[in-house]
Amino acid sequence: MNHFAPGVHTISLPLPWELESVNVHLVELNDGFLLVDSGVATEECFETLEASLKSGIDGKCIAWTDIKLLCLTHYHPDHIGLASKILELSHARLVMHRIEAEYLAAVALENRPPFYAEAMRHAGVPEDMQARIERAMRDVRRTFRRYDPDRILEGGEQIPIRGGTLEAIWTPGHSPGHLCLYSPEHRYLISGDHLLQYITPNIAWHPEEDMLAQYLDSLQRLSSVDVDLILPSHGEPFRGHAQRITDTAGHHAARCEEILRRIAVEPLTAHGLVEQLWQPKLSPFHHHFAVFEIMAHLDYLERRGEAVAQFRDGAQYWAPAAGI
Repeated sequence: MNHFAPGVHTISLPLPWELESVNVHLVELNDGFLLVDSGVATEECFETLEASLKSGIDGKCIAWTDIKLLCLTHYHPDHIGLASKILELSHARLVMHRIEAEYLAAVALENRPPFYAEAMRHAGVPEDMQARIERAMRDVRRTFRRYDPDRILEGGEQIPIRGGTLEAIWTPGHSPGHLCLYSPEHRYLISGDHLLQYITPNIAWHPEEDMLAQYLDSLQRLSSVDVDLILPSHGEPFRGHAQRITDTAGHHAARCEEILRRIAVEPLTAHGLVEQLWQPKLSPFHHHFAVFEIMAHLDYLERRGEAVAQFRDGAQYWAPAAGI
């Protein structure tokens, strides 16, 4: 357990993927603790979390019942996987953004997004690759379940903590109801997956939503917040959030430019773009995320009149708006 900000204790938990670890944060309340996120649903992750709690703070063990609130920043499996077990052990109150709780309930019905099959067809993902993706994602998807939070957030709410408050900031983009938590007294931001130091979070396509535009708008809103320290879900804490926001936005602008260059040569599906943009080829697990991210970028470009698609055999083939 590491102490990077006043009243905040960070625990790094193991992941069974290339990302390797996810951070959860214990924030001191006037009575007990707020736990931000839960880790993935594996025995190794649970045992690591439990051992960290037993080691405690300054030699004082933290009991499960000392956790009074559990806040889930977003619905992804490395953030919610152990939530049900933690809630059972601690009897904590659950806090989530309204949109995230609603979307998770829809995902939990099929253990995948309700628009998933149609998206795969439109992206032009071959059936054999779809089957490989299904096998790669099977264990991850088993962790989705519906939650009925005790407190629903919309953004702007204040959560009392020891020595101040945490402000809930709605930051859609990485997921529809992603939350960051900001301490105005100590100027730290628990950023979830919204802002990371060395990598950019996956921005996945959703029907009828411009997810990349939402993400860029969320980034821009954070640029004016007085932040000294970022406490992310992956990687070490870091400073310089304004520059990181600029760099992250620049990455997406460059990706859009690269997509336009590729589809100017020949019309391509999202699947075809993934195969060109990532070399060597991605594993089925990562191919799935890349396809949805490229779809989000294509949707962003279409809404701005820069790219258009036409259907061939049920798949969307994309070209520059002036060239199809």
